[in-house]
Amino acid sequence: MTESIQKEDWERFRALGSVPPSIREIVLRSWVRSRDIREIETRERAPSVAQDELQAIRARNARLRNAAQAAIRRAGYMLNDAGAILLLCNPDGIVTDAAGDVRILSRGEENHLYPGGHWDEGAIGTNAIGTALHLGKPVTISGVEHFCEAIQRWSCAAAPIHDPFTGRRLGVVDISGPSGEAFAQVAILSVTLALQIEEALRSTGLREQSLMLEQLLSRKPSLSGDAVVLFDRFGRPVWSSASAGDATKSALGGCAILRELPEETGDDPHQLAERMQEALPDAGVEVLDGEGGPLGVLVSMRRSGGRSRPLSNPEISLRQIADTDPEMERLCAKAVRIVESGVPLLIEGAVGSGKETLARSLHAHGPLATRPFEIFDCSLLDCETLRAGADFSARLARLARMGGTLCLDEPAETPQMAQPLVAQALAHLVRTAAAPLQVLTLSSVCLDEKMASGELRSELHFRIAAATLRLPSLAERRDSIDSLVRDFAALYSVQRHGKPLRFTPAAMMRLRAHTWPGNLRELRNLIESLSATSLNRLIDVPDLPPQITTLATRREDSLRERERADILDAVAAAGGNMSEVARRLGISRSTLYLKLDQYGVARRRR
Repeated sequence: MTESIQKEDWERFRALGSVPPSIREIVLRSWVRSRDIREIETRERAPSVAQDELQAIRARNARLRNAAQAAIRRAGYMLNDAGAILLLCNPDGIVTDAAGDVRILSRGEENHLYPGGHWDEGAIGTNAIGTALHLGKPVTISGVEHFCEAIQRWSCAAAPIHDPFTGRRLGVVDISGPSGEAFAQVAILSVTLALQIEEALRSTGLREQSLMLEQLLSRKPSLSGDAVVLFDRFGRPVWSSASAGDATKSALGGCAILRELPEETGDDPHQLAERMQEALPDAGVEVLDGEGGPLGVLVSMRRSGGRSRPLSNPEISLRQIADTDPEMERLCAKAVRIVESGVPLLIEGAVGSGKETLARSLHAHGPLATRPFEIFDCSLLDCETLRAGADFSARLARLARMGGTLCLDEPAETPQMAQPLVAQALAHLVRTAAAPLQVLTLSSVCLDEKMASGELRSELHFRIAAATLRLPSLAERRDSIDSLVRDFAALYSVQRHGKPLRFTPAAMMRLRAHTWPGNLRELRNLIESLSATSLNRLIDVPDLPPQITTLATRREDSLRERERADILDAVAAAGGNMSEVARRLGISRSTLYLKLDQYGVARRRR
């Protein structure tokens, strides 16, 4: 494209305000806007943001950047030897990504026409990126049409990118090259690229809706009787149950309140869920997550108008955990004191020993119960996720703003190179938090040993382990199995609107004798499965899985294990009556008690 004016026209406008007769209207209007900005006319390059700020900007615009990847890769390859470059910018005109001819990319650095450069009209005057953002339509600016003289070495064509679902402006795609080159087709290419990115955004949005519907269908039995509405990340209804119209119409106000939410929350489902919970305090509100981050929000309400039960797995209260046995009561009391002091707490224990259950119960019991609980799988926190992960940054920002509990799961599995970044993120979170914050850490390995071996960085360890609690395995607390079975049975009966499971004495003896390698998780999964499948609500030995009814030992042919099996069978057959057990075995009751203790078989407590 050639300029609509000459250098002399630009000079007369700058000196005298004379309007060139051949100037294009969009250029003249932009010049007038630029002239009113102080000191802009002498700038030789666009302002540039620092690298840490650029990383944050990239994280906030991850959805746009992900959608643009394929288009940038293809166009960048075509432009590699064509004397032009492609730039992707955010809604403020800050360049987030660049591709194309490496020689031109190098020249662009002189004017900050590269990632981090700020090309809004208010920052550098008339230019294709800033003017396209201002007008909301494609723009070409060539050579002397730029307001700042140092930028007149470039010709540029930019097209805005709009969200296909909301129409909100997400950014700009720009193609730039040295002034004087043939740019006649560049404007068409920039528009084509913008359309390709918008189509990628549309496809991603439709795929997210499909994934949300799959999640909804997978949990539909647990939602029976609820009025349910599924919203996408913008607060737009995607699906609603037949009962939702009557049960939620008054609460949702015909969705009037939700029509205002997208503008305030952008496309962040976590913020959307917060606003929905504020607007619908009697509803159950849950963020649905996908592999790449949060997808949307599920809202459910009981038909009676009361608060819906939680959609995730039900949790045991801190009181119930403490009541299982004296050791757990002592540990819970200590944990409460630590949390109330705000000291970072490390909870160690074997896999399935109930670390996350205790963490969630501490959060629900403590002073931060009304604030968010965010849990992170540390094995997924690699360097790329930490530097550009929109979901990670958004959730930390939410905690910094609202306060709450940050729960780190298995920090020893954090990649070595990423551990300093996690430590820095924690330090920044604690330093900038505007509300009370608690840090909990869960680990199935000893972190002191991991630090001593060099597998865990000391700066991360000391930030998360000011105090440590060790949870015993279920095999170490067999006396609590009876109370745990009752608690889990009651929990899942509430969830499924049924009667609690009951267990025959023989079945309970098998449960007490099992080694429970999966600890509380294995026990909980068993009770949940039995609660879902049992029709008469009475569980006997044949209802239990083979790994529990069959004694798996390393030396099945040993006399010791045969004797243990005989004792267990006799106890089960006698329904726990120790006198009858001793009679069946032909031994005294005192000998029977010695053998029960010797083989680690819990006695039935009366």
